Amino acid sequence: MRFAAMLKELREEKGITQSELADQLGITRSTVAGYETKGKQPDYERLIEIARFFDVSVDYLLTGYEYYPISIEGSPKHSLKRLLKVYASLSKVSQDSGFDYLEYLSYKEQGQDSRPKG
Repeated sequence: MRFAAMLKELREEKGITQSELADQLGITRSTVAGYETKGKQPDYERLIEIARFFDVSVDYLLTGYEYYPISIEGSPKHSLKRLLKVYASLSKVSQDSGFDYLEYLSYKEQGQDSRPKG
């Protein structure tokens, strides 16, 4: 995914306008619009500011993929970031159920019938 599309997606996910993002970054709305639609590219310092604002890595901002220092098997479709995003969108009850199920699967793969009680 190109930077322009990623920036727009992140901004919309956060529910803010171009003007609000511009205010947060100390730039003009037209600069943000240029990043999103006219192929303008921020300098390195601004790119880092944008990544920090959205709490993503510069890698993710530029490519749409998150790179981790540890090996996480699977395609980007099965990335840790996607898993966390889905988890965060669930209700508290569903989060608890999902976590319990993942724990169950983990214990099952370790050859245990069920997780320890307690």
